[in-house]
Amino acid sequence: MSSEEMLYAQGAKIWVPHAELVWESATLEESYRKGAGFLKICTESGKLKEVKLKADGSDLPPLRNPAILVGQNDLTTLSYLHEPGVLHNLRVRFCERQIIYTYCGIILVAINPYAEMPLYGPSIIRAYRGHAMGDLEPHIFALAEEAYTKLERENCNLSIIVSGESGAGKTVSAKYAMRYFAAVGGSESETQVERKVLASSPIMEAFGNAKTTRNDNSSRFGKFTKLLFRNQMGVMFLQGATMHTYLLEKSRVVYQAQGERNYHIFYQLCAARSKYPELVLDHQDKFQFLNMGGAPEIERVSDAEQFNETVQAMTVLGFSIQQIADIVKILAGILHLGNIQVSKKFNEGSEEEDSDSCDIFHNDIHLQITGDLLRVSADDLRRWLLMRKIESVNEYVLIPNSIEAAQAARDALAKHIYAKLFQYIVGVLNKSLNNGSKQCSFIGVLDIYGFETFEVNSFEQFCINYANEKLQQQFNQHVFKLEQEEYLKEGITWTMIDFYDNQPCIDLIESRLGVLDLLDEECRMPKGSDESWAGKLIGKCNKFPHFEKPRFGTTSFFIKHFSDTVEYDVNGFLEKNRDTVSKELTQVLSESNMSLAKQVMTLEEIDTLSVDSAKSSTLGGRVVISAGRKQVVPSKQHRKTVGSQFQESLASLISTLHATTPHYVRCIKPNDDKVAFKWETAKIIQQLRACGVLETVRISAAGFPSRWLYPDFYMRYQLLVYRSKLDKNDMKLSCRNIVMKWIQDEDKYRFGNTQIFFRAGQVAFLEQVRANLRKKYITIVQSVVRRFVYRRRFLRIQEVINGIQKHARGYLARERTQKMREARAGLILSKYARGWLCRRRYLRLRHSISGIQTYARGMLARNKFHAMRDHYRAVQIQRFVRGALARRAYQKRRRNIIICQAAIRRFLARRKFKRMKAEAKTISHMENKYMGLENKIISMQQRIDELNRDNSNLKHKTSEISVLKMKLELKKTLEAEFKNVKAACQDKDKLIEALNKQLEAERDEKMQLLEENGHAQEEWISQKQTWRLENEELRRQIDEIIDMAKNAEVSQRNQEDRMLAEIDNRELNEAYQRAIKDKEVIENENFMLKEELSRLTAGSFSLHGRKASNASSQNEDDVGYASAKNTLDINRPPDLLSKNYSYNDSTSLVVKLRSILEEEKQKHKVLQEQYIKLSSRHKPTEDSFRVSELEVENEKLRSEYDQLRTSIKHGVEINELNAQHAALQEEVRRRREECIQLKAVLLQQSQSMRSLEPESLQMRGNDVNELMEAFHSQKLINRQLESELKAITEEHNSKLVEMTQEIERLNNEKDELQKVMFESIDEFEDSNVDTLRQNDRYLRRELQKAVAQFLLVQEELKLANAKLKAYRQDGGQLEHKIEEEMIRNKSNGTSADVGANVTKQKTQNPQGLMKFHSSDLDKILQRLLSALTPRTVVGLLPGFPAYLIFMCIRYTDLTNAEDDVRELLSKFVIQIKKMHRTPHPIENRVIWLVNSITLLNLMKQYGDVDEYVKFNTEKQNQQQLKNFNLFEYRRVILDLIVNLYQALIMQIQGLLDPKIVPAILNNDEIQRGRQAHGMRSRATSIGASSSPEHGGGPAWKQLIGQLEHFYKQFQHFGLDNCYAEQIFYQLLYFVCAVALNCLMLRGDICMWETGMIIRYNIGCIEDWVRSKRMSNDVLTALAPLNQVSQLLQSRKSEQDVQTICDLCTSLSTAQVLKVMKSYKLDDYESEITNVFLEKLTTELNARQMQKSNSDEFTIDQKFIQPFKVVFRYSDIKLEDIDLPSHLNLDEYLTKI
Repeated sequence: MSSEEMLYAQGAKIWVPHAELVWESATLEESYRKGAGFLKICTESGKLKEVKLKADGSDLPPLRNPAILVGQNDLTTLSYLHEPGVLHNLRVRFCERQIIYTYCGIILVAINPYAEMPLYGPSIIRAYRGHAMGDLEPHIFALAEEAYTKLERENCNLSIIVSGESGAGKTVSAKYAMRYFAAVGGSESETQVERKVLASSPIMEAFGNAKTTRNDNSSRFGKFTKLLFRNQMGVMFLQGATMHTYLLEKSRVVYQAQGERNYHIFYQLCAARSKYPELVLDHQDKFQFLNMGGAPEIERVSDAEQFNETVQAMTVLGFSIQQIADIVKILAGILHLGNIQVSKKFNEGSEEEDSDSCDIFHNDIHLQITGDLLRVSADDLRRWLLMRKIESVNEYVLIPNSIEAAQAARDALAKHIYAKLFQYIVGVLNKSLNNGSKQCSFIGVLDIYGFETFEVNSFEQFCINYANEKLQQQFNQHVFKLEQEEYLKEGITWTMIDFYDNQPCIDLIESRLGVLDLLDEECRMPKGSDESWAGKLIGKCNKFPHFEKPRFGTTSFFIKHFSDTVEYDVNGFLEKNRDTVSKELTQVLSESNMSLAKQVMTLEEIDTLSVDSAKSSTLGGRVVISAGRKQVVPSKQHRKTVGSQFQESLASLISTLHATTPHYVRCIKPNDDKVAFKWETAKIIQQLRACGVLETVRISAAGFPSRWLYPDFYMRYQLLVYRSKLDKNDMKLSCRNIVMKWIQDEDKYRFGNTQIFFRAGQVAFLEQVRANLRKKYITIVQSVVRRFVYRRRFLRIQEVINGIQKHARGYLARERTQKMREARAGLILSKYARGWLCRRRYLRLRHSISGIQTYARGMLARNKFHAMRDHYRAVQIQRFVRGALARRAYQKRRRNIIICQAAIRRFLARRKFKRMKAEAKTISHMENKYMGLENKIISMQQRIDELNRDNSNLKHKTSEISVLKMKLELKKTLEAEFKNVKAACQDKDKLIEALNKQLEAERDEKMQLLEENGHAQEEWISQKQTWRLENEELRRQIDEIIDMAKNAEVSQRNQEDRMLAEIDNRELNEAYQRAIKDKEVIENENFMLKEELSRLTAGSFSLHGRKASNASSQNEDDVGYASAKNTLDINRPPDLLSKNYSYNDSTSLVVKLRSILEEEKQKHKVLQEQYIKLSSRHKPTEDSFRVSELEVENEKLRSEYDQLRTSIKHGVEINELNAQHAALQEEVRRRREECIQLKAVLLQQSQSMRSLEPESLQMRGNDVNELMEAFHSQKLINRQLESELKAITEEHNSKLVEMTQEIERLNNEKDELQKVMFESIDEFEDSNVDTLRQNDRYLRRELQKAVAQFLLVQEELKLANAKLKAYRQDGGQLEHKIEEEMIRNKSNGTSADVGANVTKQKTQNPQGLMKFHSSDLDKILQRLLSALTPRTVVGLLPGFPAYLIFMCIRYTDLTNAEDDVRELLSKFVIQIKKMHRTPHPIENRVIWLVNSITLLNLMKQYGDVDEYVKFNTEKQNQQQLKNFNLFEYRRVILDLIVNLYQALIMQIQGLLDPKIVPAILNNDEIQRGRQAHGMRSRATSIGASSSPEHGGGPAWKQLIGQLEHFYKQFQHFGLDNCYAEQIFYQLLYFVCAVALNCLMLRGDICMWETGMIIRYNIGCIEDWVRSKRMSNDVLTALAPLNQVSQLLQSRKSEQDVQTICDLCTSLSTAQVLKVMKSYKLDDYESEITNVFLEKLTTELNARQMQKSNSDEFTIDQKFIQPFKVVFRYSDIKLEDIDLPSHLNLDEYLTKI
């Protein structure tokens, strides 16, 4: 059987031509036999046909590709490379899978979807970065990555050529390519350069794009953008760009076809006209240049928003506000220029029309606006629109223009202005994009018009198609070159491939006497016309085979282009080629007062690309602008035409492309209706032919299009030969055996170095053979399996039947026996049952009858009762009704009688009135009337008497008011006196403060004297010690009796001295305690005086008495009346007054004081000299003098206080003040007596010191040292107590300030009340009594409110006093503890021996403090941060540096050094920020993440916050920070921890990234060492090296090994498990995101086998996580990947839709559909239908899921989960931490 007969067997699928669908699929009904003349087929529509064939079978219909090759990423990998195969592959990818990109060799085919696709986000850019072209799904980013990688690797220039017809998406593809370069050449967060590059797109689209019938955003110019890169340490960074434009369609400015628009910028400007009222713009339909197309709007596009975006982009690219304003004015001027009306002109003196001239009205508003906007003379503009100047040799002639000529001049001027403005904008863009640095390499992106053919094709279409001919020629040469290079690289023999060469067509256009040459020649003719040029074309170009003349007429011609034959209409060719504009009109604009207009009109027209390539020193394509000098305009004979300029620029473009490595993007427009994913085969096949895709396919088909790597081919086709022919170690030999067995013709294949090359159709043949063999083998396997299954089923049935029979027989026998037993038992049971039933029936019957009788009798009785009750109620109702009727009749009758009576009475009254009216006129009536007046006069006299009495009462009240005024004056004087008292009290406060300071100074001097005495004693003892040693040397020869006597005497003296020292020490301590109590008494006196002052202030207010007339109407707290705050507790115990609020532990103070003692010893020599001087002084005299001064000051204070007391003559609390004064006097006397006692003690001490003999001092050395040490300790304890007392005093002072402010507020309130009272008194005469009473009630109500508020404040004050009392009690307890510690220290001092100093140093308790100097902070932090290595940290306590830093913070808190703590924490934060911003090993980042968390926890634990200190021990609570609140620094360190976490995560992710895809997707443990099936990689480096075996084991083991390494680091450095779980959750999320994104972008591995691979590899990771006993929440990050693996292995039928929805809870709708549409079916899997996909889509959209980024099928790889920092209690004691010596910090840190 021949290969044709095998391939064209029954059931084979083929392609047949179709009139509408172009190609239609069909199935063979009969197998083909050689020599057959026809084929019986059945089309997809179900029609049976016969296809005629030639006898040799050369016209057999093309075969369909096998299922495995349908939907391939690369069209050239298809086995059957023909037109229907390419179309079907593109249709499947585009319509069914909605994939818009497909490779065709080196071409990227992009089909416009006319819908938004989630394919261009940052996550997609990151997914394609670093992947070779072919690794992932086809994409514009893959092509851009290929170019960028080549740029990095070879440092060469590259280009991307984007072509296609209008509406195919060229501009969008070029824009996304540039976006990718901007992202990878800079950063995803755009820098200034990338922002400028991307911002140039909206500007060029606004000024160069327009709506056409085929595209809403069609580019009407060609653009070549060069992205400039510089090499920095092997990485290419984007440094700028230049832009070159070609053939702007200027005619669109003045004319648009029906359904089209002008350039977007005009409509945007009209939409934003409200922002520029000076432009006098209107709706776009009002302008002649904008309303021709009749389609001013674009669906779903807002011109106003687009204008804002354009202006913003211009601002980014360096356009100034003035430049933008001038550009807008020029655009508006063009619009108004188009509205200038050119009217007919009539001859003078007649109404005859002058056809050779025209007129424009002087008052034409658009003419005036145009002149104003462009700042030119409107008259000059009008003149040269109506006239033209013809120059001769010596003169010029003015000729009027006709209407047509004037309109043409106007339109030509508008086109010229817009073209120059466009050139200027491009120049500014280039200047902004290119920073002028030296160019390194570039990637050019060419966005150029595709092949165009319309019903009427003009000069623009001719130039566009000419450019496409040149580009197609360059493309063909490049494709042929690459094909040859591939064959040479693989080392195979090949023959020359014949391909289409379009050089003859290019010669027709650009050769001598070609189309362009004849066009330029005709343009130079004075009377040249389009018709004459057409005649010359027909005469001269008939010799070219690609030229055809029309059958009829001479106004058109045909050119056979590579894609189609196009007919060109010659009308307008000459005018568009000349592109002439009146020199006079351009001169008018050149003389404009607008600098921009003048600058634009003087631009030189140069080819920027040719200049850029010719002169490397130019500035990257910037236009030359010379506004300062006059341009020399070339003559008509030497001016270049548009065609010649375009030819030169095209030649420079082609030369540039030849010098680069090109990449091609062919954009396809699927339909003309712009409907999403609509497929029109006829239109698409025409574009595929035009853009060279089918030519690429033909070139590939002519060679060896199918290429397989040896490992892939071996894994796919190894079953085609016997196992003996296979050798895994030599795959090339195995593949050769496979191929040579089945393909006999050696010309059908070639063996390369790394690949096997096949002719077209050979892979399909092998697939058919493989399918047949698999079918055969599967049939054999199925037969054996079926035999085994049925035999096992038979044996099981036989065994079951035997068992059933055995058990059935036994069952029947048992059933028969049971029935016999039941029959006998039934007789007996029935006898007793019948009797029981009869009895039960009788009893039931009797019970029922009794019950019925009972209920019947009751019912009868109830019925009788109801009848009687109803009768009674009826009687009652009748009675009430009859009564109501009788009453109603009575009322009606009475009403009628009353009416009759009223009528009669009215009649009688009228009659009486008439009679009285007559009597009124009589004399008797008048007399009666006067008698009534006399009575009224008498009553009025009585009323007058009453008013007089009221007036006298009011006068009495007026006198009372005067008395009240006098009282107010008295109160004012009292207030003045109060102010004076207040001032005096303030002076006394100052005096008390001065006395306190003086007292403190005296105490300090006394303590200094005591210290000097102690030091002098120490010096004297040391001197005497030396003398004792000398005496011992001299007395060695004294006999033992004298020595023993001397020793006995010495011991006796030691005992006496020790007793004396003990007595002296006790006396000193008691004296010092009395001094402290004196100080406290003075402080309490100060406090009592302030309380007295507040009470006096309150008393002065209480004199006023709050009445209804002066009560406050404001709802404020009133604490000035009878408040508990003003109560002074005279009987308070004096011991409570001497208590403090809080004290530190005495042990910590002693430790603290020992360091001070060391410093005191260093001043030994100085103090010795001072001691000698002091010993000669008379100390008792000095002390007594100071005590006398203190007594004088006390007497002075007492006298001033007496004056203050006598100054207050009025007040209700004078007795209380006297009692307080007596108490104060008693306290002062007691303090004076204590001072006298202190003086006596000091005198005794000095005398005892002088009375000591040198020998006694010599023997008491050690005891004195102990005494002085205890004394210094007690002295420092006292200083600490004084500091605490001072803090309490400051707190009381602050409360006093608050009370003073309250007093001032009450004064203000009193003033307001007095003012109200005075106003009320002044207005009293005008007020009535009711108003005063109302005011009185209102004020009383306000007074009640104030009293209630006062009571509330009084309660709060009582609570505060109770708290104060509790604090004082706590202070007393602490003081008692201190006294006990002092007694214990004394007892230890008396019982210790000579070595007591050493023993005490060993028993010192460390306080968890590290002393340091602020000047050493930099060195300390440098050794803790930079110099700290991981090896050093492993041997330390976790977070040890954090403990050291916190101990330093505690030291600053103890010394209250705010600047030091701020400097310490600030430098720490700065050092850590520097660390996480610069590259560092992961170990260092983990170390300082742990230390930062530890430091934050310590700051919380010791920060005196109730939430964190509840677990602390008593010792830890004593070590709380007391002076600083580090809340702000805690927030800063928290932010620092988050930054460290993010930097650590990004660094770890960078290490894991290259291991994820091989470990999750490519690692197949069943068949290890192969790549994922079907992946055709273009990278030559991919091969066996990608196998996990080359990485030291399976890839999943490498990934888990890396995770294990990080886990061990976290454990070694003490990272808490909760933080480690957060980090691993983020890492597993990253693993899931990378693997899932790669799977989504690789449709070739979306198969059942991949799901099994993923599930196995994820299971290994899950087992590792569980082995570390992490939380199950860590594994939830892998849920999407788990669900994808299950989705790949699930059934995909309509019945399984709901199951899939329930399965994919963590996957979005887009992700599920992406997997389903990319799923690759196996040979025996059922097809995924469109009905299934639609139903699945409906069910997925109905889910309740978060709708964020629902269209995105990728996961954001750079998303980092928030880091949660939790508080962890530390039970480590700060005092137990020691400073290791290997840290080299001993010289900077000292443990206290």
